[in-house]
Amino acid sequence: MVKLLTAIGTLGMAAAIVAAPAAASASQTASSDLKYYYECGSSICVKTITTWGFYSLNSYGDHLYAGGWSGYVRVSTGKKIYFCDWQTIQLQLEPKVTEIFVSRLKASWCQ
Repeated sequence: MVKLLTAIGTLGMAAAIVAAPAAASASQTASSDLKYYYECGSSICVKTITTWGFYSLNSYGDHLYAGGWSGYVRVSTGKKIYFCDWQTIQLQLEPKVTEIFVSRLKASWCQ
């Protein structure tokens, strides 16, 4: 009986050791960088933003992944589209994106 329990315990520990590296895979972690995807010619390009501030643009945005940031996207009509950490915002390629603001602190609308 003791040998059986020892064997079961050993197998359980071996299975945990094998499973652990997959759970810690770097490819499964989310990027904290903001990524702005936009139309460039007949393709979709990406601009990576790694620090806070105002970014002037003149492009048709496809979507924005906020990463660990909050802020807003301003479009050519003057409308602001607010985003919070880890959100994905669809921009639909119309109207043009003219500015992205990335907040240094968590934005008040994200509290």
